[in-house]
Amino acid sequence: MRHVLFLFSVLLLAPAEAFAQTWVWPMTGHKAGDNIISPPNSLVGTEFNCCDIYIGGEEDDVVISPVSGTVTSVGVSYILNIGYEMGYKTDDDKTWDENIRQINPSDDVVRRYLSGCITIKIADGRKVSLTGLRGNRCFKMGQQVSAGDTLGRLAWAYKGVQKPSLIVSASLPSTIAADPLAPFGLESNFHLEIRTREDPLPVEQMREDLTVLEQAMLELYPSLNERMSDEEFHNLMDSLRQSVTAPTPLFTALPLIKFTHLLHDSHLALMADRFEAKQKDIYVPMLFYMMVDDTLRVVLAEKRYKDYVGRVVASVDGMSPQEYMERGKQYIPLYDHGVESKFAEELSFISHLAPYMYFDSSANSKSHVVFADGEVLDIPFKQYPFRFSDNSALFKRLIRWRKLNTLYDHPDSVYSTRQLNDSTAYLSIRTFDMGETQLNHILQWIGDCQSANMIIDVRSNPGGAPKVLDRLLACFAQQPMNRQRGSHLFVNKKGPFDNEKYIENLVRGQDVFPNYVQVEGKPGYYCFDSTKTSACIMPDSNHQYRGRVYVLTNGNSRSCATVFPSVLVRNRRGVSVGRETGSAYHYLTALQTANVCLPNSLLVVSIPMEKVVFDTTVCARTPWGRGLLPDYELPLTYREVTMGEDGETDVMLEYALQLIADGKYLSEEDPFAEIDAPQTSGRHWLWLAAILGGAVVAMVVVLALRRHSLLKRYGA
Repeated sequence: MRHVLFLFSVLLLAPAEAFAQTWVWPMTGHKAGDNIISPPNSLVGTEFNCCDIYIGGEEDDVVISPVSGTVTSVGVSYILNIGYEMGYKTDDDKTWDENIRQINPSDDVVRRYLSGCITIKIADGRKVSLTGLRGNRCFKMGQQVSAGDTLGRLAWAYKGVQKPSLIVSASLPSTIAADPLAPFGLESNFHLEIRTREDPLPVEQMREDLTVLEQAMLELYPSLNERMSDEEFHNLMDSLRQSVTAPTPLFTALPLIKFTHLLHDSHLALMADRFEAKQKDIYVPMLFYMMVDDTLRVVLAEKRYKDYVGRVVASVDGMSPQEYMERGKQYIPLYDHGVESKFAEELSFISHLAPYMYFDSSANSKSHVVFADGEVLDIPFKQYPFRFSDNSALFKRLIRWRKLNTLYDHPDSVYSTRQLNDSTAYLSIRTFDMGETQLNHILQWIGDCQSANMIIDVRSNPGGAPKVLDRLLACFAQQPMNRQRGSHLFVNKKGPFDNEKYIENLVRGQDVFPNYVQVEGKPGYYCFDSTKTSACIMPDSNHQYRGRVYVLTNGNSRSCATVFPSVLVRNRRGVSVGRETGSAYHYLTALQTANVCLPNSLLVVSIPMEKVVFDTTVCARTPWGRGLLPDYELPLTYREVTMGEDGETDVMLEYALQLIADGKYLSEEDPFAEIDAPQTSGRHWLWLAAILGGAVVAMVVVLALRRHSLLKRYGA
């Protein structure tokens, strides 16, 4: 991790005239200032860029060193958000491309935006860093480079730019961020603020941070009342504040971890800490567990306990497997409130939550374990992380399963295609965050596909760009897919915001949502732009697939990966297979976020600001608050997480193929037919009531007159 120690702006730093050397523009064939996407003190999209230069170009443009000096660091980076950068260790003897290929990033990393980064120290002590490199060059610490030397080829430095780009930053000898523009002879208004914090954080300071967070949520987060009232939220936050009774180590920031689990939103996140945090010693038991089929098993162990791997556990510290599972559930992140499938999938490796579950343990702690065969073991704790057994085939199978259809397991592409048999094609979409070239390749493949069936895999897909989503959906629309009802977007406020002094990625005083309008009698502001809600998907006549569509989903199919199968299911254009999606069907809170920097811990919580309502239809097929439920459910089993009998079987894909072989597809009855049936308007009902009422009155009058006539004729 490269910790970025800057935020934004009040202190003007030393003028560039103090340094004589003029730097060479790092893009070959261009003059200083060409193709700047974002200078310091400007926006990258909607994010605030305080200190860097973002330079655009074409993929494989040659990048050169702007200065002569000594290489002080070399690595591969992934930028999560402006100011948040993950660094990966590299091999000095390997090129940028070789180092990038050998990295196994986490599931939420879009591999395309892994790129090389290099820092060069010049004679006056300043440093210049460049991020966005690929190619066949390799560098070592201490190596000398000259201005104009080739550093590599231009790559994709940051997903927020969505085009090839280079990021250039500078720092003073004191490591404080410096002006990167003036050394190139360009005008600049660069300035920044230096901030510090205590670690561990005193009780009152953490409580103050939680109060700031509460106020920001009430102002910015538009989906709170789908979960609880403002008063209930305040009471929960007050309880959380009171639970802070000792200084908080910022290494884990446990109160903020607990906060994100109060709401359970698939887009609400505590961002990675960009500051150097003091590492807290965390002790966990030397057995790690998996929970599948209501059975707790040892999946991983410290080397001396390797013989316990695979053993079934009856209780842990007096807790039944179900009670132990409930203890772990409170720390599961990134799913919307009513979603249930996420639990089973995450608890399949419950002990990855151990650092939170055993946060207050010590080196003297022990865990009392009773195995199903009656054996009792008091397992000691050890500082986390520690060396596990190397020969746990069970663990390797589990990890292989967890990596299915992820960028982690397929590092070279955001998608893949293959022919499974004569009648069935397979399309894996690992993210909807992709470039135009990749998207066009997928569209062409879909349009050319002649198979009777297509399986589309969006398992563990974290989402991405709505425009990519809609263009892919258009390939399956044989007529407008517009059965969705009430699609809209909603925000609490348009801006400016009362809490904007804590928001890093928005310009102060800005109207963030200019296209949103008020609706009479309703709070907040609304937008009815169908391109942002997938409310109406028109057919793509150039890339059209007409066969049957089966979409594989799981608890980590979030955001666009929830909307994609939802549109198909809602319009009877496909079926979903597997498990409930991780984002809610009826709304998800996404798109624009506010990165709220808490004043004392300097940790940042990313708060989604736009509620995206895809469809307001509530029925048995789409119950309120849940993710998209599958048409054909595959409950999680031990066989699935262990990849079948051979350790290589994708059980959910196998299940989908069996459905196809059995001819199972859309249900005979449309589950949305009744709710979509044309409804007679209220006025028609009034006319009908009036007519019927008049007829009744007329009949009563006629009967009364007839009775009167009969009585008169025949007597009483």
